[in-house]
Amino acid sequence: MTQQSDTTSETTPDSVGQAYDVFADAGTTTALGGNIHVGYWGDDHGDHGDHDVPITEATDHLTDLVADRLALRPDQHLLDVGCGNGVPALRIAGASQGVRVTGITVSHQQLAKAAKEAAGSDARDRVSFLFADAMDLPFEDGSFDGAWAIESLLHMPDQAAALAEMHRVVRPGGRLVIADLCQRQPFTGDDRAVLDGMLSVYEIAGINTPDEHRARLAEGGWELLELMDIGEQVRASYGHASAAFREIAASLDAPAAEQITAAADLMESFGKHPHTGYVLITARRS
Repeated sequence: MTQQSDTTSETTPDSVGQAYDVFADAGTTTALGGNIHVGYWGDDHGDHGDHDVPITEATDHLTDLVADRLALRPDQHLLDVGCGNGVPALRIAGASQGVRVTGITVSHQQLAKAAKEAAGSDARDRVSFLFADAMDLPFEDGSFDGAWAIESLLHMPDQAAALAEMHRVVRPGGRLVIADLCQRQPFTGDDRAVLDGMLSVYEIAGINTPDEHRARLAEGGWELLELMDIGEQVRASYGHASAAFREIAASLDAPAAEQITAAADLMESFGKHPHTGYVLITARRS
């Protein structure tokens, strides 16, 4: 087994949900254009990130990359692990004939926002959202044709258990697509302060190296099909988000303004660091 880097912090589903609720109360859910994940600026967007491309378009592009790797077919039922505001689930269901999506989250604020988003969507009859813990999924074995997890695995204190649960509820042959932060190399020395700050402020349990991602997928029973580092294509996201956070902080009273400003500073520093990568993973239940 690959040795785990010393990059974990204590989190629980409750603490993660509460952190997202706090950020939602501060109005940060609009920082990345409605999605709560990074954007992707690929070759068709210029040299690794044309800033003229709106952040909303870039974050939707990341969702589309995930959808492409799910090998979607009509009438599939998919699981969105860490559904955020529900925007990716609604986008994938809306663009795919007959595809149904069940999204789960540990944030009450996100659950309410996702339900509101669904109410105004043409895909509302094929999408549902539940309050549930990915490490203890409330579904029977083989309930889904596939699953995805966009920037949610890093919040889980037992990633192997979560991956095993996803493996349990996905039918044989089904795919899992993961989009998540990674450390290209472990943060050491003075750089550890940036990493530790990210773990604490954003309630992150751990940020894997690529080898750790591979090892935990294997522990969870998944067959790895592809692991790509698209860190350079998403890097502009951190600047977009940190600038939006500072704008939001300017309208808040202390200490909320201080908390959001500190979060913006950490995000900017982390995003600029050369060890900061971002993986797009495709795996299959054999």
